[in-house]
Amino acid sequence: MLTDLKIKNFAIIDDLHISFLPGFTILSGETGAGKSIIIGALNLLLGGRGFVEQIRTGEDEAIVEALFDTSKDKTFKELLGTKSLDTDDNTLLVKRIISREGKNKILINGSLATLSMLTEIMEPLLNISGQHEHQELLRPQNHSDRLDGFGGLLALREQYQETFRLREQIKQELDNLKAEKTREAERKELFSFEHREIEDAHLAPGEEEKLRKEKTILQNAEELMRTSHDVYESLYGSDEAVISHLNRNVRDLREIAIIDSQLTPFSQTLDSVIIQLEDIAVSLRDYNKKIHFDPQLFEEIDNRLETIHRLKRKYGETIEEILQYQKKIEVEMGKISLRDDRLQVLERDYGKASQEAWTKAQELSRKRKEVALVLSIKLEEELATLGMKNTRFFVEITQSELLDERGMDQIEFLISPNPGEELRPLARIASGGELSRLLLAFKHIFAQEENISTLIFDEVDSGIGGATAEVVGKKLFTISRYYQTICITHLPQIACFGDNQYSIFKQIEEQRTKTRVKKLKADDRVEEIARMLGGTEITTRTRTLAREMITGAKNAVIQQQKK
Repeated sequence: MLTDLKIKNFAIIDDLHISFLPGFTILSGETGAGKSIIIGALNLLLGGRGFVEQIRTGEDEAIVEALFDTSKDKTFKELLGTKSLDTDDNTLLVKRIISREGKNKILINGSLATLSMLTEIMEPLLNISGQHEHQELLRPQNHSDRLDGFGGLLALREQYQETFRLREQIKQELDNLKAEKTREAERKELFSFEHREIEDAHLAPGEEEKLRKEKTILQNAEELMRTSHDVYESLYGSDEAVISHLNRNVRDLREIAIIDSQLTPFSQTLDSVIIQLEDIAVSLRDYNKKIHFDPQLFEEIDNRLETIHRLKRKYGETIEEILQYQKKIEVEMGKISLRDDRLQVLERDYGKASQEAWTKAQELSRKRKEVALVLSIKLEEELATLGMKNTRFFVEITQSELLDERGMDQIEFLISPNPGEELRPLARIASGGELSRLLLAFKHIFAQEENISTLIFDEVDSGIGGATAEVVGKKLFTISRYYQTICITHLPQIACFGDNQYSIFKQIEEQRTKTRVKKLKADDRVEEIARMLGGTEITTRTRTLAREMITGAKNAVIQQQKK
């Protein structure tokens, strides 16, 4: 339970310390005195977001600190042990520091902690019910959370959600691949065409250069034939040809070399030249015989070069680049094939995950229907004790053909506050007072299920008064016999049931507004409840009525306990 709360430099609170006791504690005071600020500070300890604007003007940091007695909860001690936060004296000290410099801190038993750790540790210790919870109760999308929480189905729902999220993850990838496949259908067709076009061309590196040379030769065949023939004739074609003259020259040199042997090398060299010239002449003769203009061959070469030129315009500046592009196409086509394979795998996995998700959703739905009956009975019993004896409550579970994060069920709470009325959604029929009592009934039931040690009610009196407020006060007192209960209220019919009461008020000191708290003794309580009855003017009549209300509340509690 919460034993001490210290708030420093938070909003208009400069330094506040409240020591809480077991049972039913009332926090009362004028509007704007700072009661909601205290709730805001407690929300920080539950993991709420801290803002620089919450720091009191002129101060560097705001501090909220709470001390809890955990001696009665062995399970909680085990939780602390898992976080390396063992405590020897059965107390838990939680501190939250909000700094203007952004150096915010969370301390649990003096050790630095994370926000998620704080939230997990505080969940079984403290629960705050406020106006926002009234609004949440009206929204059908929140009803499955309450039903699953009551029935202990959150773990089962989490198992379902893991499967559902896996299915959705697979579906997302599957949809992306299908969309990609649709987009790539044209690319695949284009790749196939391009690959086939290059493949059918049977290109070879260096081929273009060779073909261009062949084309040039064919284009100049006549000149090549004429010139090669003329050179052959000049070298070897007649007695007056170059070789004939040289042969005579050799014979002359040999004759005179007999006289002077120094001339012998010259005749020998000239012999070699003649042999080379004869070889050249023979080669020119052979070349001349085979060289001719072939129109068909010329057309084939020209067409081949045109094919290469066309492919170069599309795929690369050289044959080598075209062949590289072909390999690139093969890689891309391979990727597309892999995607097709992946698509088949994903379709199989999606079918399996979908079937598993539906199976778990059906199991969750079946258990929800069982829990819904129990919750309806318990709530009707609770509402009967809150002055709503003839109220019918029903959990409507409609199964959908589609799955979502919560399963296959559309869950909505229906209520019929009066006999003869149809069951209708809360948002359409529940009044503010009925909603307050319904929320209180929920809180009582859930506190039993979740074993929360401290319940705080803010604005539980919204939309109620008179006899209804008295019934709510009595219920809060009953709840406080099992769990420490703290209630912020403006209604004397509720306040008179408190075991303890604190007055929250504002003071102006040194031209600064400050929130103060005072634990009320018996006479002070009479004065405070009289103020709550009559406003600023407290009369003998309101004091007398306040005493009667306090006495009446005690007697009502005694009578209730006898039952």
